[in-house]
Amino acid sequence: MDIRVRLCSSQACSLVTSLRHTGWLPDCYTTYQNILPAPIVLLDGDIFIAPDTDVLFDQLGSDFTDYLAEMGFDWKRLAGAKVLRIGRYRARDYIHKVAHIDSGNFLDHNVRVNSVISSYQMLNGTFSRRLGDLASSQVLKKTSLLFTIIPANSTTGLPEKVDVPFVAAFVGVPFDDGQS
Repeated sequence: MDIRVRLCSSQACSLVTSLRHTGWLPDCYTTYQNILPAPIVLLDGDIFIAPDTDVLFDQLGSDFTDYLAEMGFDWKRLAGAKVLRIGRYRARDYIHKVAHIDSGNFLDHNVRVNSVISSYQMLNGTFSRRLGDLASSQVLKKTSLLFTIIPANSTTGLPEKVDVPFVAAFVGVPFDDGQS
């Protein structure tokens, strides 16, 4: 059985996420989120990189966007691209793989598949965007992910491969280290 324990103050929560990995994440102190600037969505039965990706990631601030620019990675051109393959898998099969291994706890597989996809959410009365388990992870398992896409503005309609980098962002609560 796989149990991921998140410990915050004196409160502990157990969360079963898959049958393959066990880990401990000190969420109160050192939470990093690894963001892939290619959140996927389902549109008309096909898989795409979210068409509003260019606007969405501009909201993360210049630290995020400048880092990608320094790498020479043009993430804005991915917006609206049709996704054919992720890694060595057909896109739909990769989504099911992530849902099976990384998403959810005691949830039905179809609910976990929905967790892989980017979506909107309402949290504490605030409307926001959830990147999905494909584009957002607390545990960095890969530094990049290879996509085979057809860009939204392609004049040829030919597939191309793009290696999309993960970017780590601190999303935890700042703290001062003290004497033990």
